[in-house]
Amino acid sequence: MLVQGVESQTIKRSMKKLILLTAFIFTAFLTTDSVKAQDGFFSNARTLEKGVGSVALQPVFLTNQDDFMFIIRGGYGLTNSVTGHLKLGLFEDETFFGGHFETALNNSAESNIDVAALVGIHSYGDLGLKLGLNLSTDLDAVSIYSGINYQPLFIENNTNHAILVPIGFDVHLNEGFDIMLEGNIPANDDARYLEAITFGTRFYF
Repeated sequence: MLVQGVESQTIKRSMKKLILLTAFIFTAFLTTDSVKAQDGFFSNARTLEKGVGSVALQPVFLTNQDDFMFIIRGGYGLTNSVTGHLKLGLFEDETFFGGHFETALNNSAESNIDVAALVGIHSYGDLGLKLGLNLSTDLDAVSIYSGINYQPLFIENNTNHAILVPIGFDVHLNEGFDIMLEGNIPANDDARYLEAITFGTRFYF
């Protein structure tokens, strides 16, 4: 009974964090204007352990738009298989804001491939969604990842169906510090304006 009570309290705390994070995301959407940009995956497919946080600095070169954006990212392990992410992109006097949940689909220690699903929302003037499938594998201290990143953008009476293929390298320098390099390849015409090269660092705490 005691174990069940502890588990129940843990679940309630996790749900509260999920609700607060979601509420914060929607509140921020009501108070920000944004540019046309996207943040890619910027990570391998491994979710953070419960209670572990991260902060990342991510410069983004939007090659098709010939623009540059700087993104600050935060992540937190809500459970051992679910991570919440918030992102704020800075570009002159405008902002990009987004948030998503990342859920591990393959936690088997015997597998050499990690798989995670991403579901979120973002804003850069118009509201958009982020639906992704991330796959990664480790080669010593380097994770190689790729997948599909579908980002529909709702523009007045039209919907832009951008599909991107991120390909990236996540290099683990030590237990608290990674560096990343990622390219986002458009898979259809709607995604051409989101073509990007991004790199940066991530710190864990």
